[in-house]
Parts: sequence; structure tokens; C-alpha cells
Amino acid sequence: MKMNSYLKNIFVIFVPVLLVSGLLMFADSYSGFKKQSTDVCLSCHEDKDLSMDKGGKKISLFVNGEGYKKSVHNIAECEDCHENYNPDELPHSKTQSEVNCISCHKESKPVETNVHAKVKCYECHTKHDIKPAKEFAKEQTKSCLSCHKQKNIQHYSQSVHAKNNVTCESCHQGGHSVKKISKQEVASTCGKCHGDHQKDFKNSIHSQVLNKGNKDAPTCTDCHGSHKIIRGKISVESQACLDCHLDEKKFPGDGKGSAKFVQHYKTSIHAAVEKDGLLEAAGCVDCHGNHVIDSPDNPKASTNRARLMETCGKCHKETVANFRKSKHGQELAKGSKDAPTCTDCHGEHDIQSTLLSNDFSKINLTDKCLSCHKDGKIPHKNFKGEEELITGYQNSVHYTALKEGNFDAPTCYQCHGAHEMESAANPESKISKKNIANTCGQSGCHTSQLTDYNGSIHEVGVSKGNNDAPTCNNCHGNHGIISKNVDNKLQKSKDIVTLCSDCHGSVELVERNDLPTKITETFRESFHGLALRGGGKEAANCESCHGSHNVRPSTDSLSTINKKNLPETCGKCHPGATEVLFTSKIHLTNPEEDSPGVFWITRFYMIMIFGLIGFMLLHNILDLRRKLQHKKKMREAKKK
Repeated sequence: MKMNSYLKNIFVIFVPVLLVSGLLMFADSYSGFKKQSTDVCLSCHEDKDLSMDKGGKKISLFVNGEGYKKSVHNIAECEDCHENYNPDELPHSKTQSEVNCISCHKESKPVETNVHAKVKCYECHTKHDIKPAKEFAKEQTKSCLSCHKQKNIQHYSQSVHAKNNVTCESCHQGGHSVKKISKQEVASTCGKCHGDHQKDFKNSIHSQVLNKGNKDAPTCTDCHGSHKIIRGKISVESQACLDCHLDEKKFPGDGKGSAKFVQHYKTSIHAAVEKDGLLEAAGCVDCHGNHVIDSPDNPKASTNRARLMETCGKCHKETVANFRKSKHGQELAKGSKDAPTCTDCHGEHDIQSTLLSNDFSKINLTDKCLSCHKDGKIPHKNFKGEEELITGYQNSVHYTALKEGNFDAPTCYQCHGAHEMESAANPESKISKKNIANTCGQSGCHTSQLTDYNGSIHEVGVSKGNNDAPTCNNCHGNHGIISKNVDNKLQKSKDIVTLCSDCHGSVELVERNDLPTKITETFRESFHGLALRGGGKEAANCESCHGSHNVRPSTDSLSTINKKNLPETCGKCHPGATEVLFTSKIHLTNPEEDSPGVFWITRFYMIMIFGLIGFMLLHNILDLRRKLQHKKKMREAKKK
């Protein structure tokens, strides 16, 4: 029993060993046989000149033996692929059949139904020096480009994908499962890497139109290209946006959204700006966005009217910051449909340089502003206190000067600001009461007048916040400013007296500011006032004595009516006038105290005038009485 058990153990151990050894010997002999068989084939086919004629063409039968021995098929026999071949016959097979790689490589079966169905395996993998899958994958793109010679596909080599090792397989899947990407699949394919952009694109107007079946609707490759893959802002816009949106067949007509409407962009300042030789243009994506493009009617769209300040502010930060604080910006933020936004003044695609374009010449700017501020929408008062429309600017000395070629003359933006237009009630506004004088006296405008006005009693009152104190527009008006060179001197003098009287003749204003009373009345009753009322063209008016801008109290040594300066002031009309002539007041509010001589002379003349008139009336009455009595006596005498 023990012997049998011992023999059994030996049998269990050695039989498997003998079987494995036999198999190894068989495999080695088979390999040797195959090697011998392959060597027989290569003995002829390693000849580089070996060829045959087929269909009138000379076909090479050369096989690179070294390449074959290094290939993954080096353990395969020639007959494994080339079936029904007899090496002793020429040709080796009378019924030649195609090599069927799939008979061994079952995993490659999908190739029979994909876009490579008509492509032979050896066209990618070669015939004999086949590389391992991992090594082949490293040069897969190179292999693809060796067949796909189209210019568009060849551009891949210079694309951003090539630089970042994004291969053909990354988009088109593996070599045996290659698929053609339909237009509907492009976004999801690109979204594998560019997920955020795919999400934006899904919400865009482009995606919405594409999903409705519009074949002209763009997807990723329409803008970025399919293989060249352009990502530069200018390239995307010039080669994608404009190529599509300048097509009049796709976008007919003349209105917004038409090809003609978009065409204006090409000549706009946005398309032409250069900085240090490099393009710094604002292109389509800067305003419309790159992937989440939407209709301007959508409140979330970057080109929606309510969001234009935000969009333009990406480049024009300071300008938009000023505009937001302006009256226009505030009204726009409140949702006012009448409030202007950037495009209302500058246009949309046809935006021009404000310095170079005729659209922004001073005269054209006026028309642009008046296109909204007209028809009595915002009335103002002129220097006479009368209601004046803003359109009165077109009759002003400023506008007249512009038409005559004086481009130093101001237009709307020089007084109100280009973007920071604010209400006069805002202390920071260029047209607030405290700032108007500086606005009018800015460089190139009324600088000398500003110098005179500064320090005057009017300017001091304004600087202290006295709303009753006048500044430039209180006298000259807001928009319909007339020239001081009026041909009719008499009318000019009368207008000046009326202008000054508007304030100095107001009882409330005089009391509120503790000003001298009856100034207007006393002037009118003075020799100057009487002469003016009588039609004297050379008669002195308020400006003749007090000045126009440098109006100061008589106690001020710089005042034109200061006692020391009166000879010079009056001497302009009365040559040779001396200080002796000016010992009494000019405006006599209380003649008995201010000038007794004038008071008693006036009283004497009044007594004389009324006495004479009274005597004449008494004389006429007595004469009439005498005549009536005489007539009565005559009638009585006739009766007798």
C-alpha cells in the first residue's frame, strides 16, 4: 500500500512536468518552423527590386524584414495573414483574397461601420512593420494627417490643440471607432474640455436657433474653425462673426441686425484703434460676449439697453463712472425710456472718433443734443427773465460764431460736460450756481471776464451760498445768449437798466439781502434816467458807472464808484470832471438830507410849477365866469 501511494505521488508530480515540457518543445519547434517559413518568404521579398505587373501598373513586393521582425506581428507566420498562398507557384495564389485583420482583432470590428469602413487597416498601421498600440498612439495624429491632406485639416499642426497635445482621437474617438461629428454634436464634443463655454453656448441665441433646425446657425467650429482652432479675438471676429453677419443673403435689409448695419463696424473706431503698433480694437465679443450671445431684448444680454453702461465700461471705465453720476445716467438707471445711453449718442456699429469724425463736430453735436432737448421739453429763462427754449442756442452768439468758423465757441458739452451732465441742483455740476463762472471762464473762453467777476460783490455772494446773488447766466441767459455788440445803443441801455432792476427793484430781494432801497426809482428820476427815458442814446446806464462784471460796493477801493475813482469813471462821459463834482450822492433816496440844495431847488421848482398852473386855472375860471355873466346881461337886454 505504501509503495502504491509512493508511485501515485511520483505520477502526480512528473506527469504535468512532462506535459509542459512537451508543449514547450512543440512550441519551440513550431516557432522554429515558422521562422524557417518566414525566412523562406523574406529570402525573396527582402529584395527591394522585387515587383510585379498588375493592371498595367508595376507594384513593389518588397518587405522590410528588419521592420517585420521588430513589429508586433513578428510571432505570426506570413501564411497567417496571406491565406491560400503556395510559395512554389507564381503567382502564389490564383484566388487572391484581402487580408482579414478582424479575424484575429475582434475588438476592431466597429471599423466596418464607421467612417473608416472603406479604409484598409494597413493604411494606418502599415503592412509588415506594425507598431504596438501604445507606440502607435503616440504618432496617431501624424498617421491621420498622412491621409487627410485637406488644407483645413493640415492646419491642425499650427493650432492651439496641437500645442496642447489634443489629438484627433480626443475629438473623433479611437481609431477603430472613429466618428464624424455632426453640427449638432460639435458643442457637446468641445464641451468635454470646455464645459463652462458649452454651458454659456447652450443659453445663447446661436444655440437656440441651431436647435430649431436653422442650418446657418453657428456652432463652435463656425467661429473657431474645426482643425486650425483660432482663439485670437481679431481672428475669431474677422473670420467668423463678420464672415457670417456680412452675408446679405442671411441678413437682408437695412435695419438693425442686417448685413449692411453690421458693415459699418469695419470703418468704426473700434475696428481701427492701434496702440504701439498692436491692435487694441474692441471687437464683436467685447460687446456681445463670446459664447453666451443673446438678443438685445433679453434683459440679461450684454447689449440690452439697461446693461450698455456695464458693457462699455469694460473699456471706458472713467467715462462710464462719470455718466452713471450724470442726470442722464440716473434717469437711465430708473428705467426712463427717454434717457440716453451710450449708443444713442455714439451709435452702435458705426462708432467714430470724437476727435476726427464730422459726426462729433461742434455744430453736429448741437444737433445731436437738440434732437432730444427740443419742443419745449426743458424750458429755461433768458437774461430778461422770459421763458426760453433750449433751441434758442441756435440763435445765440455762440452758435453764430461756430457757423462763422470760430471753433473756440462753446457747444453743449463744454458747458454741461461730455458725459458728466448733471442737474444745476447738484453742487458738483459744471452748471451749478457756484461753478457756472468757472465753466464760462474756462481756458479759451471768457477768462478775462472771470478775472473781473472774481472778488465782485456778486461773486462773493454766490461763494457764500446766496442764491439771490447773480452769476453769468442770471444776466446773460442760459442758451439764447446775445452779443454785447448791439447796434441800437439806446435799446441796449434800456435792457441793462431793466436787467438790473429785476433784482434791485424787487422789494423782497432788497429786504432779504439788506440792499439800498429805491435804487431803481432814484435812477429813473435822475438826470441819467430822465435822459435815457427821453431817448438820449449816450445817456449813462447802470453798467456805465458800476461796470459789468467787476461790480463792487463804493467802500471797496477797487470799485469804479469809489470816491477816488469817480473822476475817472465819470470822466469817460464828462471829460475834465473833478472830485469836487462828486461830494453828494448819485442815488438820492432822501434829497433833504443827502442834498439840501437839490431838495430846495426841487421844492422851489415844484412850487413855481404848481403855482403857475394854479394861477392859470384860476385865471381861466374867472375869465369863463366873466364871459358867462356878460352873455346873461346881453340876453336880458334883448328881452327889454
